[in-house]
Formats: sequence, C-alpha cells, structure tokens
Amino acid sequence: MRRASSPFSLSLLDLLTSALGAVILLFVIVPKGGVGAATAQQAAVFFDTTTMQIHGALPESLTAKRAGDTLFALLVDYRAVDGPVVGGLEAQLAVERRRAAEAEAARRRALAEAEAASTASERARAARRVAESNAAAEVAAARAAEAEAARLAARKPARPAPAPSESPAAEVPTEQQPRYAGTPPSVPAAVSFELTWANKSDNVDLFVCQGTNCVYGERKRDRDIGQWDSGKSRNRLFGNDLRTNQEAVRQFDAILPGTYTVYARFKESEGGRASTQVDGLVYTKGPDGTPRGHTYTERLKLGEGRRRLITVTLRPDGTFTTR
Repeated sequence: MRRASSPFSLSLLDLLTSALGAVILLFVIVPKGGVGAATAQQAAVFFDTTTMQIHGALPESLTAKRAGDTLFALLVDYRAVDGPVVGGLEAQLAVERRRAAEAEAARRRALAEAEAASTASERARAARRVAESNAAAEVAAARAAEAEAARLAARKPARPAPAPSESPAAEVPTEQQPRYAGTPPSVPAAVSFELTWANKSDNVDLFVCQGTNCVYGERKRDRDIGQWDSGKSRNRLFGNDLRTNQEAVRQFDAILPGTYTVYARFKESEGGRASTQVDGLVYTKGPDGTPRGHTYTERLKLGEGRRRLITVTLRPDGTFTTR
C-alpha cells in the first residue's frame, strides 16, 4: 500500500528554520542607518612606566571637550601640548622609554643569570644572553634618545621670517678641514671607518650604524651605509692563520652624506686579555681628491657589550664633524 506524502516533512522544517536564522543574523550584524564607525583616531593614551606619567594625543576636533565629557571613555582631564605633532612625539617618546626600561630589565636579568651560572655550558649560554641583551638595551636607549631629540626639536619655536626691509644674513663658509697627512686606508675608498688593534688573537667587532640600521660582520652590506671588510679567516686545510687585526666599513663609489655612529665590541681573546686598545680612523676623499681624516683611541673591556666610539656627520664634499 502506497503511503501518502506530507508537504511538511522534517527536511522542509529544517530549511525554513535555517532561512529564518540567516535572516535574523543579517538583521543583527548589518548596520541600519545612523553614523558609521569613526575612521579617525579619537584619543590615544600612553603610560610611561619609567617616569610614571600618562601622555596622550587629542585631535583638534576634541579640544573643546571638558573634564567629565564622555567620548568612548570618561575624559578626566588633559593638558594641552604644543600641537598634534608634539603630542604624537610625546606618545612615541613614552613608548620608546618603556621599551628601553624593559630592555634594561632584561639585561639585568641576564647579568644575574650569568653570575649564577656554575657549569661551563651555562656560562657560555649566559654570556651569549648578556651580549644579546646588551645590544638590545643599547638599541632601545638610542631609539629613546632619538625620540627625545625629535620631541625637543618639535617644541622649539619657529624663527620668524625677516622683515622685507631687512637683508638676510650672509652665510658663514664652513671652515675647511686640513688635508690628512697620516697613513691612508689599505683599500682605496671614498669613505672608510676603520678600527685596528694590536693582537690578532683578539676578536673585535666593528659596527657602523644609522639609527638602528647597522653594517657589521653578520650584515656585510647596506646601500645607505657601505660595505664591511675584514681579513678574519683561518685556513683549516693548510693550518695557516689569515686573520688580521683590522675591521672596516667603506663607501667605495661615492660619499653617502649622513650621520653615522661607530660602535665596537671586544668579543673574545685567545690570549686571555681582559681589555684591548683600539685605534680608529675616519677617512674621506672628496670629489676634489682632498683626503681628510680623524684618528681616535679607545680601550675596550672583554664582554662589556657594544660601546659607542664616535658619531660622524659626513657632508657631500668630504668634510665632516665628530662628537
């Protein structure tokens, strides 16, 4: 006997309830008129754990608000700074200071672990962590210093334009540096940052940086800084030692103007020395063929991490200033 079919089967009910659920979901998630979500930043608040201060950036559209007004949160109070640019720099400075404080804390933890290490393997791992944390702390401190300098520069009042009746002051020509009379670099180049030391058994690393961008033994080339050069190598097949006591970063084709910071690290000593003296040379040869140079001397301690040696500002004509 054939069964009579019903149009209201279980499958039809499933289909109807699924469709109803989809309609309800669309009704909930699709906006139904009114003002859309804001695309501009409303207010930003940063807490500086180093100075225990709160900094923020408030757009000009909200400067008419007063304490007690409600934005997305309750506006308690605020103090105007010198415009939105300075406000953003204040916030960035707070972030960089926080990162520097965290990097310094990590460095201290690594030093504590190194002091507590008992076995040779633990001491080796701890020494690597100390070196890495030293480098990270130096980079974070440099970024915080750059943020502080940018904030101070932005807060300086702009110089008023001279009156039409006044004649602009004549530029004072830059004093030309004398020709370099010392020993030129062993490899001809337009610019050379060189570092030498007495013993080949000592391992010293040279870093030439622009901000956090550096050229050194593990990153040998950067088009904005130059090319790393060293004779550090040992021929294990024949047993001869080709290592030298020199490292350099050179610009071969032309002078790349800018500000460069030179760092060095006394990495290891097969002779067991706790410190070593390094001799530095900053050398340029301008488009007119005039060589210019500056020499300096520093003493590095083994395992102290990267140390800043000198900061150099190069000009296109080959002249430079140091600090």
